[in-house]
Amino acid sequence: MPRLAPNVPLSERIAIQLRQRIAEGEFPVGTLLPTEVDLAREFDVSRGCVREAVRSLVHAGMLGARAGYGTFVVATSDLAPALARRLEHDRIADVLEVRLLLEREGARLAATRATPGQREVLAEALAERATARDTGDAPAYAEADRRFHRAIFEASGNVLLAELYRGAGGNDQALLHLDSPDVDLDALADDIARIDATHVELVAAIEARDPDRAADAAERMVHVAHAQAGFEPSQDDQPTAQPTAQPTAQPADQPEENAR
Repeated sequence: MPRLAPNVPLSERIAIQLRQRIAEGEFPVGTLLPTEVDLAREFDVSRGCVREAVRSLVHAGMLGARAGYGTFVVATSDLAPALARRLEHDRIADVLEVRLLLEREGARLAATRATPGQREVLAEALAERATARDTGDAPAYAEADRRFHRAIFEASGNVLLAELYRGAGGNDQALLHLDSPDVDLDALADDIARIDATHVELVAAIEARDPDRAADAAERMVHVAHAQAGFEPSQDDQPTAQPTAQPTAQPADQPEENAR
């Protein structure tokens, strides 16, 4: 039976235990918690205590609940949900800048730390994106892209960085315009090709264990994706720099003429 700390309300002690077990990976994101009855039996407490503990974690954003399905894990800590609530009130430009920083450093770490299995997951996610693109399934393409980016942060080996990325909304903002079966990917073929090329380049850099190249590829990837989503001008739309006019040389001061 799990140990419960003294001098803390019973429901809060249960919540602390569940929070720790979620953080340690016993219940990964997306998995169902044991039922209320099973948890009450495990902790040797009433179902009401378990219900209150679970409710507090739902309120914190770590758990979700759906009638007829159960209670499931949505975050491994309350950091990501808290950050997500904070970012709802921030400028989109600020959020996009944070995403760029996180993607770049996540890619840099992944190039150094990714295991063979994690590199295989990245290659599979890349293939899923290509399959969805070739079949013209925009929502499947968007979901495969989300899995790809989650895999990058998993390969980074930094749990806190991954939590920050989820809290910042991941790449959801850049994919909202693709989350409809009515989207015609063929009409976006040029943009999609540019985005896909940066993803291929990123995976190649991680395979080569080249952190600087991976960071550069991730930065290009984010800029291209943001441009395609309309958040920033594309490289093709950037104004061409005009040569700066050189100041006309001024003649040296002439000596004053002698008074006649």
